[in-house]
Amino acid sequence: MLKFNWNFLFMLMNLVIFYLLMRRFLFKPIMKVMDKRKEMIDNQFSDAEEANNQALKLKEEYEEKIENINAESEQLISEAKQSARAEYEKIIDRAEADAESIKAVAKKQSDEACESQLRKAKEDIANLAMEAAEKVLGKSVSAETDSDIFNEFLNEGSEENESQNR
Repeated sequence: MLKFNWNFLFMLMNLVIFYLLMRRFLFKPIMKVMDKRKEMIDNQFSDAEEANNQALKLKEEYEEKIENINAESEQLISEAKQSARAEYEKIIDRAEADAESIKAVAKKQSDEACESQLRKAKEDIANLAMEAAEKVLGKSVSAETDSDIFNEFLNEGSEENESQNR
């Protein structure tokens, strides 16, 4: 039959007591440390996830700002080009107007110089005609006669000049 061994019973009781003591003084503190460690690790993961999300959000905001800045710079460049083009056109128009003004002044001066030379030439011709008439007649004609001959000569010369210009 079976013999009952008291040693076995004491050993079993010692194991149960040892297990309960280990559970009470070793496993519970270790489990608490492990739980705290797990909680800390979980917090670090959640913090890292949150930091990653914030970084992505900031990245998107910066990219949007960069796009806005690029669009604004393109708009400013476009406006500057348009302004420069308008200024160029204004300068060209002003230069053309100045050139036209200079041409008009030069033409007016030329016309006046031509008219002055023409008058001088007519006077010289009239004086030569008067001298020739004095030599032909052999005497001096009166001032009134000189004036009449001079005016008649000028009128005939100007009528011929007008008919040639037409």
